This record gives sequence, C-alpha cells and structure tokens, in this order.
Amino acid sequence: MKDLTDRQKEVLAYISSFSEEHSYPPTIREIAERFGISVKGAYDHVKALERKGTLRLGENRSRSIEVLAREKPGARYAEVPLLGTVAAGRPILSEENLDGTIRIPAEMLRSRPGFALRVRGDSMRDAGILDGDVAVIEERPVAENGEIVVAMIDDAVTLKRFHRETGRVRLSAENPSYAPIYTQDARILGRLRGILRTY
Repeated sequence: MKDLTDRQKEVLAYISSFSEEHSYPPTIREIAERFGISVKGAYDHVKALERKGTLRLGENRSRSIEVLAREKPGARYAEVPLLGTVAAGRPILSEENLDGTIRIPAEMLRSRPGFALRVRGDSMRDAGILDGDVAVIEERPVAENGEIVVAMIDDAVTLKRFHRETGRVRLSAENPSYAPIYTQDARILGRLRGILRTY
C-alpha cells in the first residue's frame, strides 16, 4: 500500500468511523461537507485512496464505498461456520448444511463459540441490518430484553429483537412493515455480535 497524505488519512479515517457508526458508508457529498471541500475534491480523494488500495468505490451507486480490511501485525482472526440463511422478515426453514466458514476478527466473539448466518429480507433494516449481510452470532441459549437474537420457532430461524413478556416472548422487527412474532416456544440460538457486509 502506497503512503497516504495527511488529508487522505483523515478522509479514510472519516469513512471508516462513519461506516462503523451507521453500518453504511458516507456519500461523496457528505465527505465534501465534512471537510469543507467541493464534491469533485472529495471524489478525487476517494479515487486516490482507491488507487492506493485502501478502499473500493462502486460504480453508479450512492453509498458504495467499501473500506478494504487491512490486517495489522499481531491481529487475531477466527474461523466460524457459515450456516445457511436466516430470515429477516418471515421465518424460513433453517438449512442444516454447512455453507463453509467465514473469517472474522477474533474480538467479535472474544473466544466464545459462534457461527454466522446470511440475512435474507429487510425486517431489521432500521437496526442497520440489510438483505445479504452476514450476521455473526455468539452461541448462547438465553437473551436479555432488547438484544437482537437468532431464535428458532417450529424448525425455522429468524433474526429479531428479543423481549420477554408475561407468559410469552415477543420477537420484534426493526421495520414498521412487519408485525411482531409472539410465541411461547422460541428457542434462543444466540445473540448478534456483529454484521459483515460487502458492496
């Protein structure tokens, strides 16, 4: 990777922190506003960073900047199984077959057992979880109120926000188009620890 100028480092740091905070990258216009420069100036910085291998810019799409992960010396990673697809809409049948493994930063699970599931649907969009994302799940059979969990209901799995109510469990979407799921028989498989996304 070629050396970055001080301004390029600042732009890259802004894109990275914005992406982590919002779960999506800033637009070129937002970068321009942040640094008080023209849209063309911001675009030129982003293209320079792309040439230097620090990020990738999608074509003809807003919010299509992807910061490319760079391994740091001494960084630790873990391999977790990728287990089919989880619904973020209506529950779907769980695929028991292993779809391979995925590499994640070790601190996401802190040495606890875990797995990953590919998200399908848009019911968790207001929590920043989008169709096609990979959800990293820490295996645990219990959940606290308000946590986002993977739950099994009648041999189907779904990703929802967990709430314990008198005599039942409520699994809530983060999209007003979807009604909550009420059940007495939800089995908690684990809680959400992170989302991985590619553009």
